Amino acid sequence: MSKLPRIDYYFDVISPYSYIGFEILHKLKHQWKGVSIRYIPFFLGAIMNETGNRSPGMLPAKAAMSMTDLRRTAKFWNIPFTPNPHFMDWIMKYRPTGALRILLALEEQDKELMLRAARGFWLRLWFRSEKIFENSDFEEVLKAVGVKNVQEVIEKSKEEKYIKMLMKNTKEGVSLGAYGAPWINVLTADGEEHLFFGSDRFHLIADLLQQPQPLPDKLLFNQKSKL
Repeated sequence: MSKLPRIDYYFDVISPYSYIGFEILHKLKHQWKGVSIRYIPFFLGAIMNETGNRSPGMLPAKAAMSMTDLRRTAKFWNIPFTPNPHFMDWIMKYRPTGALRILLALEEQDKELMLRAARGFWLRLWFRSEKIFENSDFEEVLKAVGVKNVQEVIEKSKEEKYIKMLMKNTKEGVSLGAYGAPWINVLTADGEEHLFFGSDRFHLIADLLQQPQPLPDKLLFNQKSKL
């Protein structure tokens, strides 16, 4: 018996490409029919360590080109984005694991709240150049997205349960061959798995799933107006 195709989207809130991919996928879920999506937080730092990969920010020429690439892509898709001048200093000092555990705790309460909080973390880091690593940061994001029991969620996220959940998600990513983020596992109706890396592979995923090619709203509107 065939099943509906599913996209498993592995992401880290510290990753700007995960942010871009998240927003594109959010737009596509209104264009693609009969495709379910799972959003799976994992710890990119552990993925990089496991595979020996390095952040683009560690190579100045690559870092500069990455920011140019991100700005262009964000503009094309109408996604709020501003390069963060503090990012390299912060990732040497902090881990995003607290924010990721917040998302896991929220998901049990309300999946949509989890997605709004993920966007809130990305907007802080990659639009307003604000931190996402400490309790005060968590409080601001949770209040902004409408969480009522803010302190309860923060304390709950520190439980061993969510530490293990994050480790499990990260190990799953490694087992799927992940070396960066976002990492995407597409399960087709025949049960086969198809792996993709990055935020610029959605045209290939569309072809695989026989869905409309991805377009930003401005081009989608122009295309419809010509019909």
